[in-house]
Amino acid sequence: MADDSKPAWSPVFLRGTTSGQARSRRGEQHRLHGVSREPSVAEMIDEFLEAVDDGFARDRYGRPFTLEAAQELHWSLGGHVCEELGATRLTDLSRTDLEALIYTLADGGVPRRRLRALAKSVRALYDYAAELDVVRHNPAERVAIPDEDEVEQPTASDVTALAPRPELGILDRAIALALRLATLAFLLLAVALLAGSL
Repeated sequence: MADDSKPAWSPVFLRGTTSGQARSRRGEQHRLHGVSREPSVAEMIDEFLEAVDDGFARDRYGRPFTLEAAQELHWSLGGHVCEELGATRLTDLSRTDLEALIYTLADGGVPRRRLRALAKSVRALYDYAAELDVVRHNPAERVAIPDEDEVEQPTASDVTALAPRPELGILDRAIALALRLATLAFLLLAVALLAGSL
């Protein structure tokens, strides 16, 4: 006989119901629907997006995904992530794999806002998978997003050829400090002249 007083998982990302038994049955349906014991990224994406569309999956704050958020999840996960990483087992995807995809998309001109949304979507996918006890880690937790002016990841030869001299960093800081002191001195002189003229 099942113990209804304690659900099998915390209903943060899964929609709760009035009874623990009903929640467990609904969770089991989603847990078994199209998801193998060790699903691929594509299989988990299909399961997650279906749960989002059904209103079953929740965000990190326990709220249902808005229509806009659901559209973003479909764009990010159903498009780029599924195409590039779909064949990978969910438990084998690493942060390095995800960052490589993000940098490739950045090189292709995808805006930084969309790259952040993609990383957030993968984070939501893994949060959901963790709720179903399919994974224990989230590779999107601290993923790096390239800066706007950063066109591509530097290669080893780029780093060697363009490596700054160690003293350059100290020189830059000294120049910045000198400029700040000069600006402060100018402001103090202006205040003194203004005070003298009053």
